Amino acid sequence: MKHITLVLLLASTAVMAEEEQASVDFVKDSYEYCVDYAEGEENKDNAILMCVNEELEASGYKKFKSLKDIKAFIKNQ
Repeated sequence: MKHITLVLLLASTAVMAEEEQASVDFVKDSYEYCVDYAEGEENKDNAILMCVNEELEASGYKKFKSLKDIKAFIKNQ
């Protein structure tokens, strides 16, 4: 019985740790919002990346490593 409980616990933890990729529409909307939001920022690209990642994280989606990755994801999907 202990083994079954342990397996179920580990399986549920693994599922919670996996974040899914947001839809292209969600990423595109977040990006467009963040571009407007970051207007006038000294380091605009970094501000956009942080903003988009905050939107994604708040909704339980995977974050991007760079602004280039965000743009490529929007363009290629």
